[in-house]
Amino acid sequence: MFFLYEVCLYLVFFLALPFYLFAGLSRGKYLASFRQRLGVGLEPAGRRDVWVQAVSVGEVMIAHTLVDRMRLARPDLSFVITTTTATGQELARKQFPEDPVRYFPFDFSFALKRFLDCFEPRLYLTVETEIWPNAVRCAASRGVRVALANGRISDRSFPRYRRARFFLSRVLSLYDSLIVREQQDVERLIAIGARPERLHVAGNLKFDFEPDGRPLPIAGAIAGLADGRPIFVLGSTVEGEDEQLVSILPDLFSLGYFIVMAPRKPERFSIVADLLGRQGTAFVRRSSMTAPLEASTSPVRTDALLVDSIGELARVYALARCCFIGGSLVARGGHNPIEAAAVGTPVSFGPHMENFADIASVFLSDGGAVEVLRPDALVAFGRLMRDDAEHDRRATLARGCVERNRGAAARAAASLLELLR
Repeated sequence: MFFLYEVCLYLVFFLALPFYLFAGLSRGKYLASFRQRLGVGLEPAGRRDVWVQAVSVGEVMIAHTLVDRMRLARPDLSFVITTTTATGQELARKQFPEDPVRYFPFDFSFALKRFLDCFEPRLYLTVETEIWPNAVRCAASRGVRVALANGRISDRSFPRYRRARFFLSRVLSLYDSLIVREQQDVERLIAIGARPERLHVAGNLKFDFEPDGRPLPIAGAIAGLADGRPIFVLGSTVEGEDEQLVSILPDLFSLGYFIVMAPRKPERFSIVADLLGRQGTAFVRRSSMTAPLEASTSPVRTDALLVDSIGELARVYALARCCFIGGSLVARGGHNPIEAAAVGTPVSFGPHMENFADIASVFLSDGGAVEVLRPDALVAFGRLMRDDAEHDRRATLARGCVERNRGAAARAAASLLELLR
């Protein structure tokens, strides 16, 4: 069965190779990581106890929380971190400055063998439900323990997994531990072939996010640009949503807000800059700012900041009066509201929070967030947040929602450390 899987993987790889090369040459994507993902040029850093795979930005944040908790209990442990995306790689290098950070190998046996030879991990850990059959098989065949943390089987993916049960059951049988968010995930994993005795409910690790207490280097510069105006952050915005948000900026300006806009993907930075320019918004790009700008004395009034950087948004939320979590006004599944709520920033998001449905449900039921169905409703939210009493109430509810749901990281870390005895 694994042989047929790898044959299919090669076929898909060679069919996709022309697109891969075209995207790499035309957009500067993929090629930089290509050799490393084949297991070539890995720059050995010595044997590591734990190999942590975190796909992109969200998973890296979870991995950071979990690794910190594991290190607290076992300072002697060493880690190697892998990511799939370039944005995840960039953030991982910032979050794990003392650990080797590499790209996750293609799921070919030869590439995985090279990676395992290089780092010789004792535990292979994936964050969230990312199942690579060959990675699991190759690790298990060497006696490497295999685990998954913060696992979740969504409503959308469950039917697909069930159709592949014959194969998935073989892969899942190789896991030593499957740590999931809630009981429903246990039931769904059992339905697709996981062994009940290897399943553990820990809660959602995302709630254990710890805000970075370090001051943002450009916090003073942002305050100078805002010039006393409250800051409204539009975070992790996406294509199709940016256009809608830019259209309501004049209404938010009329309420007295300084706007910080942070597109989710780097390829959107210049596109959003063009949207702002064509709309006539006076804005500054984060990439043009440096720490010495702490007291902006520019005679030209600036109404917005475009955050064209990776890994700073969580600390920008701490400066905000209120915020909107992007990817949710359009059908993109939404993004994580916990980073903003954890620092007491009142949160709003759109109706499309499918990728964070459980978190969104908790926030809405506890009053920790406001759902906005249309862009004009976001203006109404901004107006509401100008009222001090309502702002403080929402800030308390948002922070309280996060605090009440913490604890998953400690439970997950304890389970994982058992595998390393």
